[in-house]
Amino acid sequence: MNHSNRPLRRRLLAAVSATLLATCAALPSAAFAQGEPVKIGVLMPTKSVIGQQGQQGAELAAEMINDQGGILGGRKVQLIVYDSNFQPVEGVAAAQRLINQDRVKFIAGEISSTVALAVLQIARANNVLFMAAVPKHPDLTKSGYDKVFRLTTTLDADSEYFDRQLLERVKPQKLAVVAENTDYGRYVIEGSKKRFGDKFVAGETFELSQSDFSTLMTKVKASGADTVCIVAGKPEQAANALRAMGTVGLQARKCTATGVLNNQILRLAGDAAEGAFGSDIYVSTRRNPLNDEFVKRFQAKHGHVPEKVEVLGFESVWLTAKAMAAAGTSTDTAKVAEALHKNAWTTPRGEIRFDAGGQSQARDYVDFVAKGGKLTASQ
Repeated sequence: MNHSNRPLRRRLLAAVSATLLATCAALPSAAFAQGEPVKIGVLMPTKSVIGQQGQQGAELAAEMINDQGGILGGRKVQLIVYDSNFQPVEGVAAAQRLINQDRVKFIAGEISSTVALAVLQIARANNVLFMAAVPKHPDLTKSGYDKVFRLTTTLDADSEYFDRQLLERVKPQKLAVVAENTDYGRYVIEGSKKRFGDKFVAGETFELSQSDFSTLMTKVKASGADTVCIVAGKPEQAANALRAMGTVGLQARKCTATGVLNNQILRLAGDAAEGAFGSDIYVSTRRNPLNDEFVKRFQAKHGHVPEKVEVLGFESVWLTAKAMAAAGTSTDTAKVAEALHKNAWTTPRGEIRFDAGGQSQARDYVDFVAKGGKLTASQ
């Protein structure tokens, strides 16, 4: 047996071993760069129509980003979705699960202001960035926490706009407001009382579990209201309220608070929605490249065009991921928040910026009226 090549073999084996060790040492970081997903938590009341709308938008955002190659060197966006069920206790539990169990540093979505205000406290205590989609209560972006953002308009802005429309165009002599018994609903009732004074004749609240509105609308009818404004986050409840107006013979103009009226309500209420009017911040026919792509893909996937809740769900994930990419991190919430505050962002609604409190600065309103089962821009 020839032993003369043993030293050479040893040197070759040592070189190969060193190369293998170096390669193995590099694998975790390479795998992280290309394979480890970027987690974004999503809170929505997923058992409700409106929560499903928001979730559909959020999921499409992740899908479109991943189809573009992901972010941060090709990493895919992974959504972890939990049901908040319109309940602060359940929303807080879901947020804690995202943070403690799933190790999430970014939470997007939510519909309810009451839930969002509770989740905000958990986010703040854990240095988590919270990109709220639909909650409207002004206090959400007045907390002083620099890592909370809101995409929709506030109740103050909505109420100011819609009350002005009522006062200048509708001119009700006797206004009644029928609102959900939440921070959102009670806020609208109190604001309407102040703005309309003696012309405000009734303010009635209903529970989020309520489905029968006959007794409530009978009380409103007794007030002599000539205009009834419905404030409901759930399309099912808004539709039931509209139907109840017909059931009890309440002959009054039908209005909805800003951001309430949509095609889901028209489908659920049928003829009872005819003539109802309202306003919102998004219309699917808005022309820009991102909205064109968003609407095309949403319609192909779900069979109908998206509306405000879908687009806000989309934006909550889209902007969170885009800001991570701009900041170059999926873990440093301070850097991502800084990027969100500093830059202008392209969305299906057009370009938006965030103010110092995290409130989005995009306030174009579109007025609608229900005619023949469709929403038509009112003149």
